[in-house]
Parts: sequence; C-alpha cells; structure tokens
Amino acid sequence: MATCKDVLLFLNGLRAHAPAAELAPADLAVLTQAHLVAVLSSADRAALATRVGGLESARETIEREGAEYAQLMAHTRAEERRTHSILFHFEGAEKRAAEQAHAASDASSLRAAEEDLKSREAAFADLVQQKALLDNLVPTAGGFAALTGLGAIALRDLEVRAYRVSATEFTTYWTESQRVDADLERTADASGACFGQLQPRLANVDRSYLWAVGIGLAKTPGEPAATAAAFLGAYDPIASWSPNVENRLLSAEIVASLGRPPAELLPQLAELQRAVASTGVPRESSLGVAAILLAGQRQDGSFATANLPAFLALTRSYEAAALLSVINAPFADLSGKFTAARTQFQAWGYQPSEDVELSSAYLTVSDLPIAGIGTKLAIIARGIGTYLEYPLVAASILAAIPVLEANETLTLLERGYDVLGRRTGPMPAPELMCLAVRLLHGIRVASVDELDASAAARPGPVAPSTPYLGPRFFFVPVLVAHGHYFSTYGAFGGAHPGHVHAFGGFTG
Repeated sequence: MATCKDVLLFLNGLRAHAPAAELAPADLAVLTQAHLVAVLSSADRAALATRVGGLESARETIEREGAEYAQLMAHTRAEERRTHSILFHFEGAEKRAAEQAHAASDASSLRAAEEDLKSREAAFADLVQQKALLDNLVPTAGGFAALTGLGAIALRDLEVRAYRVSATEFTTYWTESQRVDADLERTADASGACFGQLQPRLANVDRSYLWAVGIGLAKTPGEPAATAAAFLGAYDPIASWSPNVENRLLSAEIVASLGRPPAELLPQLAELQRAVASTGVPRESSLGVAAILLAGQRQDGSFATANLPAFLALTRSYEAAALLSVINAPFADLSGKFTAARTQFQAWGYQPSEDVELSSAYLTVSDLPIAGIGTKLAIIARGIGTYLEYPLVAASILAAIPVLEANETLTLLERGYDVLGRRTGPMPAPELMCLAVRLLHGIRVASVDELDASAAARPGPVAPSTPYLGPRFFFVPVLVAHGHYFSTYGAFGGAHPGHVHAFGGFTG
C-alpha cells in the first residue's frame, strides 16, 4: 500500500489541478472507496461534460418557472382571500360552489408547480456539483480523478500530521483516523443520552454543566441510563454537603464513575470530607477535594489524605493540591516540576491566579517535561484564544496530551467542537469549546509512527501504600458559566476567568 507521503503528493496534485503523482490502481481504489477521490474514465468524463452542458438551460428554466410560480401563488392567495371574505357569503350557492371548486383547482396547481420547481432546483444543484467535479478533474493513468469534499478535509489533516506519518502506510493511518472520529461520535452520542437523563431532574442546573457531566459519564463503562442513575443516586444525598453546586456535580460524577454503588461510596466520601476539612480546606471546597481523593484510592484501600497538607502548603489551589496528592510519585519530584511550571508561567507575565496553579498542576502530572512544552502550549493557547478570553487552563490540559503535536491537537479539537455542536443545540461558542476540550481529554488517540501513542490510561508502578489512580480515566465537570467559573477550590476566591476543569487522563 502507498505511504502517507505518496498519498499526500497525489492529493496535493489533485488540489492544485496539476498532474498528480501516480498511484497504483489498488491504492487509488482505496481512496475511491473512502470517498476521498472521485475517479472517472474518459467515457464517463465525456458523459459528465454532456450533462453539465445543460446547466445554463436548466438555470433559465428555473428562472422562468419561478416567475410563473410566483404569479400563480399571488393569484391563488388573492382568490383564497376573496372566497373567505364576508361579501363572498352573500353570493348565490351555485356561484360559491363553482368558485370554491376553481380555488381548489388553483391550489392543486400551485402545489404541483411547487413540487416541480423543487425537483428542478434539486436537479440544478446536482448539476452544479457535477460542474465542480468536471472543473476539478485531473488526468491520471487511464482516466481522470478529482478531490472530493471529504478528501479536502482528509488532505488538510494529513498535512498537519505528515511530519511523523509520512512513512506509514496510508491504510494504517486512515483506519486509526476513522476510529478516532468514531470514538468522538460515539462519546458525543452517549453524552447526549446522559444529558437527556439528567436534564429533567436537574432543570435548574446550567445546561453547559449538565453537558459537561454527560461527557464525563459517557466515558464511564455502562449504559447512559445506568450511569446517569448512579450520578443522581449520589447527587441527591450530598445536596446539603456543600453550598457549591460545582462541588456537588464534581463529587457525584466521580462517585458514579467508580463502578461501585453510591450507597457504598458516600460514607467514605463523608469521612474524607471531614479529614479534608481538618486540614483547613473550607466547606465550600472540601467536598470536591474529598471526591478527588476518593478517586485516587490506593490499592490497599487507603487514601492520600496524609499527602494533602504538604501540597496545600505548595499551592493555594485546593484542586491543584488534591490532584497532586493522588499522583503516584515522590513529593520532591512533583513539587519540583510544579514549581518549574509555575515559574515558567510567571516568566511569561502571568500573575498569581487559580488558572496558573491549575495549569501548573495539569502539566506536572503529564508525561511531558516542562522545559519542552512551552511552544506547544503557546500555539494551542493562541488557537483557542479565539473562543476563550482566558485559555490557559484549557490549553494546558490539551498540551498535556503527549502524542499530539499542537496543530494536530487543534485540528482534533475543531472536530470535537463540530461533533458536539451538532448535538447540543444553541450554545455560546466559549462554552461549546470548553465541552470540546472535555470531549478530547482522555480520548485514545493513537499515533501511527514508532511512538507508542495509544494514550490509554496506564497506571504507574503501585506499591501497597502509594496513591493510585486506577486503570481508567476519572473526569470532573468542566465548569463554565457565562465567561467565568466559580472558584470552587481555590483560596484565591470569587469568580475567576478560567474555563475548564478536567481531572483525569494521567498516568501516575
């Protein structure tokens, strides 16, 4: 099979309307079956040219019939108004019957004319597409070929990834690309199903919150109805545990994601909340922190409560401290990397904030070195800055995906934005972009070069007394609400201009 480099050269030639690099018939058949390329023989092209030759005549016919239809519609509407007037009722019965029959005949003629016009317009639109195909045909061995709309999208994606897939067989690359697209579609469908289960019960909760929860639940094993029921089974009992709805959503989602009955987990969560409160974390934040510690339960059944005070001394962000506490790594390593990330942000001109702390934490628990992530992070931040006024947290979450280069990440994010947008209905662009970040976060995006790009959750070495995230991702809500999110965890207080929380997807 041809390599991605071979296919890229061929598709580029088609796009440029220049003689394309030749591909073997079998390779060309693969592109045709994938609907990336349209291939025509010389006879097919001649027949297409003949059909397209009738384009101008079809246009004139539509214009003429359109004018006739407008006249008929105006006449029919006038007759309809007249036969519904008061004066018409004073006419003789025989005359009324005759004119009503005439009006009915006019209405029937109008419907027939409308259907005929629609049919001609559809045929004309098809001719326009065929004309575009004819104009884009490029001579190839034994016939002609042209890039399709799907092919143009695939070419753009392939150009972005060419730096590391050029030597890969195209079929391998395309299969993986289609699998990722299918994962996005399937997760978005399941997210919508979860949203549909939650919305009637939580009608007073912001739609973007419920969609964010739905995305997290969709990544939990099980049917949407079951995971949504588990979420509600946790959410209702903890209603009085925190005055903060974001904490309650976060905690209920984590409980629902752990695969155990809420009735079994909630006592543990309550005990953890008391332990967290004893470290000085206030009530409006302690529930969320406790839920993260619950998600990071060790294999021996214990929790990372002993680690929390040290990280609370390191950062004023309660969420960042909780996240760092459950990672299976020595404190010195984590604190050093976290400090390096925070120092880098300060060197870039960022003032101390919850966003800086959260971003530093997400980069700390990623597999990427702080020294090498700056360029990638900057590109992603610029890319999503069109949607988010303060993109640092979202950019850090995306930059932490180790197997995607910056432009690849943005391309996939655009796809996630489109996939969700077709399901959520009207939603502000910043909130939809935050949901797209959450959709991507943790998805298995496999590279097809020599790198191990499965990006699947792989727990690190686990000793009986070390924090352990478990063999899957844990997700908490993306907290978006009209341009700001409430400072659910941070000691900075108030509403601050971040947009995304997406705990999970890390290898301890």
